[in-house]
Amino acid sequence: MHPLKALRIASAEILSTAGLSVIVGGETREVTVLEHPPADAAVPEELLPAIYCYCRSERIEPDSMRTDKRQVLIDFVLQAQGFEQTALDQVDDMHLEVERALAASGNLGGLVMMIRPVGSEVNVQRGEVVFAARRVSYEATLILPRHDPSVTP
Repeated sequence: MHPLKALRIASAEILSTAGLSVIVGGETREVTVLEHPPADAAVPEELLPAIYCYCRSERIEPDSMRTDKRQVLIDFVLQAQGFEQTALDQVDDMHLEVERALAASGNLGGLVMMIRPVGSEVNVQRGEVVFAARRVSYEATLILPRHDPSVTP
């Protein structure tokens, strides 16, 4: 499996099994973790609150004569339900839960050498700021054989 696909699947699986939840309108709601980003970047209302991830970029550098060091930026998009005052609270709570789950994952179950948060920002869709959404970015490092970079998650 290509390392970017394995990284995306492993990340979604870690978050899915973490049992993430947030308070929406005074009641606890389970957070939907999507395996694939929605085609138009908008999660259907009935699935909110939700998280999806994708690999934004990858840098490949030689690590040795036979291996390459791959540094991947993986983005997690957190989307709250509704646009009322609690939307930012939901996003903040999801952000904390994502950081906790990934920190406890043991480098995504050993898939990567390292994964660390590198920043976050308000999500922008079609040029509009969406306060009910946030993009949280992580950098993951993998060392893979140059002749066959496939991995098994």
